[in-house]
Amino acid sequence: MKHLPIYNIDYQRLLTELKTALEAKGYTQVYMHVSMVREFLFFTESRNINDIKTVKAGDIVAYYEYLRERPNQRREGGLSNSMLKHHLFSLRLFFDYLMDTGQVDGSPARLPKFNIGKGREREVLTIEEIKLLYKAAIDKRERAVLSLAYGCGLRRSEIQALNVGDVILSKGLLVVRDGKGHKSRTIPLSENVIKELKEYLIYGRGKYIREGAEPAFILNYLGERLTGGHINNLILYIAKRTTITKHISLHNLRHSIATHLLDQGADIEFVKNFLGHACIDTSHIYAKRRKQKLNLKNAIYENY
Repeated sequence: MKHLPIYNIDYQRLLTELKTALEAKGYTQVYMHVSMVREFLFFTESRNINDIKTVKAGDIVAYYEYLRERPNQRREGGLSNSMLKHHLFSLRLFFDYLMDTGQVDGSPARLPKFNIGKGREREVLTIEEIKLLYKAAIDKRERAVLSLAYGCGLRRSEIQALNVGDVILSKGLLVVRDGKGHKSRTIPLSENVIKELKEYLIYGRGKYIREGAEPAFILNYLGERLTGGHINNLILYIAKRTTITKHISLHNLRHSIATHLLDQGADIEFVKNFLGHACIDTSHIYAKRRKQKLNLKNAIYENY
């Protein structure tokens, strides 16, 4: 929502201060939070509320109703339950910052209770459906992206940030140097993943290299780092070439590999480290069909 104009000088200042504060605290989605607060301030200013201290809980409720009605900017329909929660969380961060700095006495964003509803449960692709995705990939770059998203369980930001030097094929390892929460981790690679990534490096990546090309592992046609949005679109394009009717996204593939690892007997502690979860409780959401623990080396997926 960067295009939404904010004319109130104090609101402009608050946006700048919030960005600095969130960066200092190590938040990884600063742009998203600031963008969402910008939309709130645009809404507030349009209602002739020009002093942040005068914002009441009723104004937060009105803003929530506005969010429920406004169209989605990227696809048909409205905002998802998950996105509504992101907006409300960003507001809470904003007002918590204002309280911490003494600019308001209380947070109206913590008073209203919203019945947002249960988010859509992520669907798990079967091994056969994973095979269909690989068959639908039209080149080695698309197969490499699938191998990073499914075979390595990487997040969108982690695929985007990955450099050639982070993929150590001789040792069968991939290093995520700056994952969620600025944490690094090392991911063991299966033989199939090694094969796919090696073929992309040797036979596929060269056609994207231009003078002064970046060290990024996945490049676009300009020799630049492929952005997260384009990576997501790449997955959607591959999915559309198949007969799969399930919702497919990068996070959906990450969810699928976690479930498949558990199905094969991988220890939940291994899955936690594999995905880069901060706490083991997060990994428990994948453990509904967990089987008896097996040797971790033999639990790595060799199925596609």
